[in-house]
Amino acid sequence: MKRAFLVVTHGDMGIETVKSMELLMGPQENVKALGLHPGESVDSLKESISQVLADNAKDYDETVILVDVLGGSPSNASLTMLATYHDLKMVTGVNLPLLINLLNFSEGEADTDKLINSSIEVAKDGIKLIDKNFLKH
Repeated sequence: MKRAFLVVTHGDMGIETVKSMELLMGPQENVKALGLHPGESVDSLKESISQVLADNAKDYDETVILVDVLGGSPSNASLTMLATYHDLKMVTGVNLPLLINLLNFSEGEADTDKLINSSIEVAKDGIKLIDKNFLKH
């Protein structure tokens, strides 16, 4: 299955996360990022998301959207796309380990839910409290 990924966040967080991922993995044609900036309207963001999804539909079987915070404007704007794209999947809490894992295993995994769930586990596992007690492990 050919998948594309769209990262939508407040400000440039998603854009910079994609740049960091590409620093590690090289350019990725199937990943785009959008940011909502001060003074920009949510309606404008919705239009941008819709355009990326329409463009991706020409070359990919599906697009998975990654957002920063559930309930924020980027996630709410993304959720409105469900009216048009009924099988759309959205993942909240985007971070670098999540994005890298999705891309590393996207082509080899036909089941999108399985890919997303395993990537969420990788992302969670990458979050650690590092202090003096960590050294005892």
